[in-house]
Amino acid sequence: MTNDTVLPTANSEWGFWGTSQRSGYEAELCWQVASRFLAETFKLKPEQTRDLLDHRFGRHLADDLSFIQCGPISEETIAKHLAARFAQPAWKNWVRITLREIKAA
Repeated sequence: MTNDTVLPTANSEWGFWGTSQRSGYEAELCWQVASRFLAETFKLKPEQTRDLLDHRFGRHLADDLSFIQCGPISEETIAKHLAARFAQPAWKNWVRITLREIKAA
C-alpha cells in the first residue's frame, strides 16, 4: 500500500519548488505530480519525497521540465516526461544516491 500524502515544500526558495517558480511553471501542479510520481515509483514515504525534491536533485529535476514541448502545463505531460526520464538507469541511480546523501546529513 502506497502513501499518497504529498507534503508541502520546506525549501520554497530553492530545490524543485523554487526552481519551478523561477522558471514560470505552475509550482503547485509540478510539485504534486512529481511528488506522487516519485513516491509511487520509488516507494517513498512522504518525508523522503519532500526531502528529495527540496534537495539539489529537485532543482535539477525542475530544470529538466524545460525539455517538455510546450512546457509542464498538465499532469499528463509532466508524468509522461518523468516516466521517460526515470526509465533511464542513470536517473534512478541519482535518486538512490541523493536519498543516501539526505539520510547521511
